[in-house]
Amino acid sequence: VSRCRSRSNNYVKKIHRHIVNDIRNVNKNGQNQQINRKIQSFMHKIIAGVQDKSSTSFANEVAARRCVEMIVELYRRNVWTDERTIHILASAAASPCASVMTRACRFFLGIEEKMDMDASRRKEEEMAGATVNLHLHSKKTKARQRQTEKQIKNRKDKLNKADPLMEEDHGVEHSRKLYPAIEMLNDPQGLAETVFKRLKASGHSAYAFEVKLLLINFITRLVGNHELLILPLYPFLQKYLAGHQRDVTAILAYVVQACHEYVPPDEVNGLLKAIAHNFITERCTGEQMAVGINAVRAICARVPSVLADDNNTDDLTSTATTSTTMDVEGFVRDMAGYAKHRDRSVMIAGKSWVNFIREVHPSLLQGRDRGEVGSALYRNGEKPLRYGEKNVAHGVEGADLLLEYEAKKGAAKEAGSDEGDEWEEHEEHSDDDGIQEEPMNDEAVEEESEEDDEKAPKLVDMDEEGNDDDNDSENGESTIDLSKLSKEERHKLKMEASSTRIFTTSDFEKMRKLVAREKIERRDPRAIARKKRAMARTGTDFEVLSDDSDDDFDSDEEGGIRIAGAVNPGDIMAMAKKKRMNKAERLERVIAGREKFEAKVGFPRAWCLYSESFACAILFLSSTPVFSKLSAAS
Repeated sequence: VSRCRSRSNNYVKKIHRHIVNDIRNVNKNGQNQQINRKIQSFMHKIIAGVQDKSSTSFANEVAARRCVEMIVELYRRNVWTDERTIHILASAAASPCASVMTRACRFFLGIEEKMDMDASRRKEEEMAGATVNLHLHSKKTKARQRQTEKQIKNRKDKLNKADPLMEEDHGVEHSRKLYPAIEMLNDPQGLAETVFKRLKASGHSAYAFEVKLLLINFITRLVGNHELLILPLYPFLQKYLAGHQRDVTAILAYVVQACHEYVPPDEVNGLLKAIAHNFITERCTGEQMAVGINAVRAICARVPSVLADDNNTDDLTSTATTSTTMDVEGFVRDMAGYAKHRDRSVMIAGKSWVNFIREVHPSLLQGRDRGEVGSALYRNGEKPLRYGEKNVAHGVEGADLLLEYEAKKGAAKEAGSDEGDEWEEHEEHSDDDGIQEEPMNDEAVEEESEEDDEKAPKLVDMDEEGNDDDNDSENGESTIDLSKLSKEERHKLKMEASSTRIFTTSDFEKMRKLVAREKIERRDPRAIARKKRAMARTGTDFEVLSDDSDDDFDSDEEGGIRIAGAVNPGDIMAMAKKKRMNKAERLERVIAGREKFEAKVGFPRAWCLYSESFACAILFLSSTPVFSKLSAAS
């Protein structure tokens, strides 16, 4: 029976490989849509046939599983990457058959990483064959010289082929960007609700724990990537937030995945309380506490409205007795206290939490914990938005900053014009000495005089008589100081500039740099004092924009796979640092060092045995309560 089963498995593998290769050859020179539609419709019928679990046979289940494996293989080889393929695999992810469902879920969670590994492996194989034998230690002949030149040429061609800047244009279909498969779903909300309903109704024995973990990962990835709202998901996840839970670090990462800015703070408060009670307590180990603090920081970074002070101020009489409300300020300060914990990993996680609060909501921290950046942001009134609140942009971002920059630049030029006039006169005299002007014709002079006469005079709006005084005062000041304007006045100035001016490419580049510089100045506590010193020294606080471009701010992550909403469990792990050894570990190290020293120097064996027995005796006595009392008294 086992021999027949092995033969059948080999036949199935050969048939599987044969079908995949045939479909690849059909689509080798281009997508054959007619054949693809027929094959995809046939496979979709087989997969949809196992939706009713009561009437599903073992043969249908195996056929559906094989169809899913073929579709995944064809997608991995860039043969079927269209929306129909994603729709078929989405229906497989909602299948009641566990083997079909798990294969489809693993496809949506990790197909991009596998494709990236395949591409990197192909490049390594191509470059491995591009070796050059220079024959440095052999006789130089014409045949070997021709062979070396041919190898150098082949290596150069492969390097140019691997360079993305040297790639040839193979058409629109070849250059089409392949988006992550999970982002191409038509109905992610319906798929997430279907899989979550099946997970909740499964009970304890329907699926294995690994399958449940996979389904939780798939649901939370859908919620985080598409910013879905499945409110029963968060109380369900609280059941798995226990210190003794298996694979609890992965579950915490999945909890972070399920959070985004549209999740109500009341739902997130329950998660934060569960993590704080089960992980961030003194009865837990240092690694558990560090993982809990990092998870809380990641959740608050994704849902900053949890830290808003005004979330729990409305209707206090009706919400004070609910379990979802919590003291945000007390919670933040309790977490900040772990920045001085004795365990190094907990201390690092606590400092990361303090730095995060300094950036987001520094008023929740005590004055001594805010630091320089937090103090500057606190003076500028930095705080997160409330739930449902949005910063809506009115006008072009940075238009008011551009007006201020140009006004200050003009004022700086006027202030330095007295010194610049002498230099201009000197330049004119130097030009006159070297070049003689040609005499102008009378006709040219008459044409220029006629053009000057035809110029339209400057029109004055007589209706706005009341604004003359304001305009005179503005012209007298000749600069715009946004720090003296209110928020409404600055908003009005921005809207006026955005509606009455056509910005060029250089203007947009200046506005981008000015907005970035304003954000940096808000974080700098010495920015105001530096401007005052510049004003006292030069009479203006104008600072020229640099020509340096900062477009490569994310160049380190260009080649990486970026999927929105995905969280790696390693991101919330405790920092692996060397901990202080206890007395028993130090004695074991001493014994190991003596044995190593004995092998090098050659001490007598009796002395080594005596030293080992003496160290073991000390190790035994150190574990007794009498020895501990004596050491404590001493």
